[in-house]
Amino acid sequence: MRGTKITTFANDKGEFSITTEQEPPFYIQVSSVGYKAQDFQVLKFQDTPLELTLVENAQLDEIVVTSRRRSEVLQDVPIAISVIGGQAAENAGAFNVNRLKELVPSVQLYASNARNTTLNIRGLGSTFGLTNDGIDPGVGFYVDGVYQARPAATSTDFLDIEQIEILRGPQGTLFGKNTTAGAFNITTTKPTQVPTAKVELNVGNYNFMQAKTSVSGAVAKNLAAKLAISGTQRDGTIWNTSEERRYSGQNNLGFKGQLYFTPSDKLQILLSSDVSIQHPAGYPLVIAGVTTTERSAYRQYAKIISDLGYEQPKIDPFSRKINTNTPWKQDQSIEVSL
Repeated sequence: MRGTKITTFANDKGEFSITTEQEPPFYIQVSSVGYKAQDFQVLKFQDTPLELTLVENAQLDEIVVTSRRRSEVLQDVPIAISVIGGQAAENAGAFNVNRLKELVPSVQLYASNARNTTLNIRGLGSTFGLTNDGIDPGVGFYVDGVYQARPAATSTDFLDIEQIEILRGPQGTLFGKNTTAGAFNITTTKPTQVPTAKVELNVGNYNFMQAKTSVSGAVAKNLAAKLAISGTQRDGTIWNTSEERRYSGQNNLGFKGQLYFTPSDKLQILLSSDVSIQHPAGYPLVIAGVTTTERSAYRQYAKIISDLGYEQPKIDPFSRKINTNTPWKQDQSIEVSL
């Protein structure tokens, strides 16, 4: 009964009874698997049973994936896959893999900076702290079928995503050697013949601002083009007392251009080019504590800095303060064309 804690269950024939001291009119909420939940108003008591009819749910839309290098219905693919739609990712604010991991079970991403990043699935992939530009990851990262060879690509912003497929388990047969733990298969939306445009603006604390825009339309018969731009800016969360400035901020800029030629139903040609530029205000490490070693007392850290006349400003991971006189920078540029 709506507005009360009175509930009951129907038998195999769909019959049920409910006892109440409430006088009509009142509402009964009825729900069943495979049917739409519905409220029924009871205007008066009667001796004969009430007949309530529920409407069947419409069938779910088919989810088409390209996890086996061809378009297939998800239910027909014998692989452990999670699929996140582009709109669902946008609604959750998942504009990169670091945000997306909150939506997908068994996906972990660890990063002290963009170029020392580990993407794992089910705890497998590569060891955090030992990754760099020269080590191939254990989880493949693909955008429109193109392999992104370095872990830094996972820190770039998504641009006009149609859907994201997370494939668990070894995928070397279809995706190559660097997919021992699985693969991320990202598909972007294709240009359309019908003119379309989209603008998105997000703001938040620490002067966070993110702007995205895309324009698509026909340039000739059976030829469409699209241009997408994304920019993310946020102040840092760690204060450097020496330089009097903030670090660990965001400064991302991304461009994506596409040409889509469809001469027939059996032939489609997609030319795409991506450029991503990141100039963040570094990724410094805050001192969490100092441990006493087995060295002599005069060789302990506290004694050494005391003799040098230096005082550590903060030894507290929650203070989010550092004291360094060298700028922290991890600039990177990623360009992909196909």
